[in-house]
Amino acid sequence: MNITIYSDGSGNTFDSDGGYGYRILVDGIHWIDGSGYLKKATNNVAELMAAIKGLEKAKEYIKSHEEVHKGLGFNYNVTLISDSQLVLGYASGKYMCKAIHLTQYYIKVRALYNELNVTPKWERGHQGEPNNEAVDKLAGEARANKKGLDDV
Repeated sequence: MNITIYSDGSGNTFDSDGGYGYRILVDGIHWIDGSGYLKKATNNVAELMAAIKGLEKAKEYIKSHEEVHKGLGFNYNVTLISDSQLVLGYASGKYMCKAIHLTQYYIKVRALYNELNVTPKWERGHQGEPNNEAVDKLAGEARANKKGLDDV
């Protein structure tokens, strides 16, 4: 079973608001979108939160379907797609985190990446790919509206 997570963040500096968005496809079929508002978040924080929230939601999906698929030989192949090379570098361990304000996000994204045995995939943003454009829009709307789909 293939689980594909698209993630994107929207932010500037610590003095401005941020937002994140993610979309999850299961075997190529849209399953769920998520987004959230972040008070005072840099773009890197927003990008990392998008990946973290998407990976957490994928983990939730896998856990909820384990019993159904038990004994059927299901393998989960999780792919994280981002336009942020920093996110993918942190997640995969290719980059080490030196920025103190990003350490907590680095630790979380690394743990989820390893737990789910994720394959990273970089995709250039703003090139018309529908899922990438959708998560960009979700992140921007969450930031602008100070509320996302995950904010209850």
